Amino acid sequence: MTEAQAARFLIEDLPNALKDAGAGEKVSAVANRIALQLFSVPSLQSFLADYGVISTGKPDGSVKIQMDFLKLPKEIVPELEKLLSVDQFKDHRLVKYIKNGQARTGLEIEVVPKNLPGTPYDYAF
Repeated sequence: MTEAQAARFLIEDLPNALKDAGAGEKVSAVANRIALQLFSVPSLQSFLADYGVISTGKPDGSVKIQMDFLKLPKEIVPELEKLLSVDQFKDHRLVKYIKNGQARTGLEIEVVPKNLPGTPYDYAF
């Protein structure tokens, strides 16, 4: 992903995906920060194939943030989990699968607004 593609994703694509998923301010801030953390590590950015935000359909306003990577080396996975602090989210899962004959690693994090600590000030830009 080039700088221009990353900028377009952060400025146009991600806000539209968050709006379509019905994400609130807290969830939007978390999704943006996760994307920024991924883009801060060039090796992860080069492995990132897709990043999506979908609604869970639950009335609590929760969403699932899904990341699709090309096959990640196993020594990178613990570092990715630390970078994104996945242990802070109650529901997250790492999956290995094949898509179009290509080995992939997926990470899915469910973000529930009521479980996010802090005040609106903490999530403001």
